[in-house]
Amino acid sequence: MADQYEDVLYEKRDHIATITLNRPAARNALTGAMVDAVAQFAAEAEEDDDVRVVVVNANGDYFSVGLDKARTSPQDAPGIRRNRRKRFPEAAWKNWALGHLFQVAKPTIASVGGTCAGGGLTFALECDIRIASEQASFTTAFSRTGLPVYDAQGVLLPAAVGLSRAMELMYTSRVIGAEEAERIGLVSHVVPHDELADRTLSLAREIAAGPPIAHRLTKHLMQTPLRQEYDALLPYHLYAMHVNRTMGAHDLEEGIEAFFEKRPPEFTGLRGRKRSRHEGS
Repeated sequence: MADQYEDVLYEKRDHIATITLNRPAARNALTGAMVDAVAQFAAEAEEDDDVRVVVVNANGDYFSVGLDKARTSPQDAPGIRRNRRKRFPEAAWKNWALGHLFQVAKPTIASVGGTCAGGGLTFALECDIRIASEQASFTTAFSRTGLPVYDAQGVLLPAAVGLSRAMELMYTSRVIGAEEAERIGLVSHVVPHDELADRTLSLAREIAAGPPIAHRLTKHLMQTPLRQEYDALLPYHLYAMHVNRTMGAHDLEEGIEAFFEKRPPEFTGLRGRKRSRHEGS
């Protein structure tokens, strides 16, 4: 793959590979092509014997706000119910591709300088170490649009912050700041914003100077339980997505409509489908 892709950049220097989300005008919202590119760059770094550490960062004021909702028009929201079977394979692919950073056997570092939400938080959680600037913020985001957790967050967030805090963050999609993220163990360090790049590079160089084979073995031993849990839960995550698109399609419609109308969603659950604001009287 070419070293430069329009919305995701890849650079290798001094045994450190850097994957950079590069869609700042769109708050680094993740398109399918970007998810694919991150997966391919992660695989490239994995196969390159000269790479000892992988850093994931982002250009602009946002790390990533997650999957790009702007690619779905509000008029398309009622079509979720009709097209759920067609859309499910695409969602399953994104679920699988989002796990590639977690599969990298080499040390990985997420350098978070701004908002980190949804799929963006998943990318950060898939890295071994997370460093945040004082301007960073974090949210799971799923429940705001009527979605269950359907990717590695279901395993990695409880591992990072404990089950109780993870459930609260999932249920509420509450936004937390960098200091709280450090306090609950979501990130390892919080640094001044203008020092984030230097502090990340310094840590990456320190790790890269260590024994690469021993580091890979250490990661394998420490992550084996999480990898087994992730692999075991993946089919259930996909099943949950299917059930939610079948029984909860009306809440997905409402979540998308509310997002574009910039209002709180009104979810109805099993009580039934709320009449769409785009339907006639």
